[in-house]
Amino acid sequence: MMAARQLPLPASEQARSLGCTCPEPSPGQGGPDNPRPLDRECPVHGAAAMARDRAAERGPIDTEGDIVDSAAEPELGRS
Repeated sequence: MMAARQLPLPASEQARSLGCTCPEPSPGQGGPDNPRPLDRECPVHGAAAMARDRAAERGPIDTEGDIVDSAAEPELGRS
């Protein structure tokens, strides 16, 4: 499923205006075999920005494994 909002390319003018800190790509970068470099701390393209974009997604939360792993009673543990 594609995100509803498309981000500007890293290090582009549009991205820089949003606060992008990704490094400039080398000549030839940007294709599927040689993607543009990303700064993990970038407020537009970094890991925190990706998590912020996904925070509003709805869907099932799988907590069953956590519950079974922490079960104290033998009958509740993995069988």
